[in-house]
Amino acid sequence: MISIMKIMDFLNESHITYSYIGDEKLTINGYAPIQKINSHHISWIKDESKVNVIVGKRLTNTLIISKKFDISNFKEGNFIFSNNPKQVFFTILNHFFYVKNKKPTIQTESIIETTNIGKDVSIGHSCYIGPEVVIGDDVEIKNNVSIEGKVVINKNTIIHSGVILGTDGFGYFHNAEGKNVKVPHFGGIVIGENVEIGANTCIDRGTLDDTKIGDNVKINNLCHIGHNVIIEENVMIAALSNIAGSVHVKKNAYIAPAATILNQLTIGENSLVGSGAVVVKNVEDHVVVVGVPGKIKRKIEDDHS
Repeated sequence: MISIMKIMDFLNESHITYSYIGDEKLTINGYAPIQKINSHHISWIKDESKVNVIVGKRLTNTLIISKKFDISNFKEGNFIFSNNPKQVFFTILNHFFYVKNKKPTIQTESIIETTNIGKDVSIGHSCYIGPEVVIGDDVEIKNNVSIEGKVVINKNTIIHSGVILGTDGFGYFHNAEGKNVKVPHFGGIVIGENVEIGANTCIDRGTLDDTKIGDNVKINNLCHIGHNVIIEENVMIAALSNIAGSVHVKKNAYIAPAATILNQLTIGENSLVGSGAVVVKNVEDHVVVVGVPGKIKRKIEDDHS
């Protein structure tokens, strides 16, 4: 059992702002989605608009995290209020409930030609890691991953199954006979710290310079990142997005599912590209772009929507 006092001590030590209303002797032994919350479980709701989900439920010995709302109609239940309930809930789960499945291991059937591997690295089944690859400490590479060429992966990065890193980009020119001739690629890929790359995503190496993925970037499944792309820190790229060659995505941008960004464009800081949008011109800082072709829908003020 985890006491509420222990949870509050952890939140205080983590400098997380919150308030608590409830039983100081409460204990928690599990977690659940709000629809299935039971006694001694912790759950969360986004805001007051979701309160109807818990109306009529038995909330004795439960802990619910939410933005602040009027609880006068609730005779039972315990509440942590925060401006960012999602952060608080998953921070608690990560600290008290999340356990890594096993110690770092490198599976023997994978083909690993590099010797530049840091401490506590995990490499899954049926991977290929080329001789020029550099892997930092605490990197986790899952199954069926191919990494070739001059690829640098910095610490605490997770690469999910089926990812392909370091193949040539789609670069050709027409010769005098009008035939397509391949452009040779001499660059590599540099991946920052605390990056996560989703399953079956492909990232091409640079033509002359490197393709660059900044610190704390999160890329979902089934994405394509073309050659010479620069993605600055803290960017999020959702599933099925296609970022063409030489695009520059500035920090804190969010690329929603199935968006396409045409080559050599810039996506501004803190901007959001909507689901299915096709971006055909540069996007300024702090805006939401939607549609085909992509157009500015609104300005983003002080949020990172």
